[in-house]
Amino acid sequence: DRVEDVEDSSATIHVNFNISVQPGKTISTLEIAAKKYGEQLILKNTGCQILRGDKIALIGANGRGKSTLLRMINGTESFDGKNIPGHNVITSFYAQHQLESLNIENEMMEELQQFAPEETDQYLRKLLGAFLFKGDDVFKKIKILSGGEKARVALAKTILAKANFLLLDEPTNHLDMRTVNTMIDVLNDYEGTFVVVSHDRYFLAEIANKIWYIENNQLKEYPGTYGEYEIWKEQQLINARQQSALKLKPVEEKPKAAKKNDQQDNAQSKQKKKLEQSVKKLDSSIKETNEKKETLLLRMSEPETFKNPVKMKTLQNELSVYERDLSQMEKEWESLYAQLIEFN
Repeated sequence: DRVEDVEDSSATIHVNFNISVQPGKTISTLEIAAKKYGEQLILKNTGCQILRGDKIALIGANGRGKSTLLRMINGTESFDGKNIPGHNVITSFYAQHQLESLNIENEMMEELQQFAPEETDQYLRKLLGAFLFKGDDVFKKIKILSGGEKARVALAKTILAKANFLLLDEPTNHLDMRTVNTMIDVLNDYEGTFVVVSHDRYFLAEIANKIWYIENNQLKEYPGTYGEYEIWKEQQLINARQQSALKLKPVEEKPKAAKKNDQQDNAQSKQKKKLEQSVKKLDSSIKETNEKKETLLLRMSEPETFKNPVKMKTLQNELSVYERDLSQMEKEWESLYAQLIEFN
């Protein structure tokens, strides 16, 4: 008797992400005089230029204006300045609110058929299969889907748009590791240009060739991969801490004239000593947390971990905690160091 081969649950389905037209060399140019929310300044006297073939990861802590910047590029967020779109640019914008635009009375197949009537049912089923909808699942109504399932349908629609420029705001939220890997394959095969906002380090390390980050209300760029950016950023922090340590070395003061206000000078000296102790303590905490982070990254790189989505997700959550703590400590360190410089 003939025995059918067992389907490999880890097998992936290749999806072609076609674009309808080739754009010009420049995809988009932003000249930003200012962007505010009420009195809160988000961006000032900065800008960006996106070139054909750029695969940009926009990173940073929440509240820095990443999603706002995506909407500015998309032309759906007003600001003081200019938004100059490129030639033949067709944009598709994916964000969490996209889930609300799905017709909840449609079945999944109906939703894709209405959005892309020129595509065959075979291709649409293949596309849904890539996003883990198998067999009769494709005939489920959208209203009964979970948030993660709706996100997968919205991402499938993004692929069907055949856009040559993608703006993706947290596309891996609610996705399991297998679907994240599908998105990585799709974006690596994609011939267009994209800007993606995400906190998923693994995802960003696999797809980006440029890194954007917002610092002091300025948009800044690192021209390399996410892994290279992390190494560079770590070295920047090490250099800054080394300079801090040099300045913290006791220096023999020259004899001074009689002081008019000894009480004020003593208070400043105590404040300076307290700042020095705080900076030294933070240095130690940052070093210790970085060591824990590196140990965790080694565990995540082990083959048996990578093959276990549940374990990988747990480790990713731990990594997010370390990165959040490091971000807070480094921000506090920079603030304390800036105060300390005023005493030197």
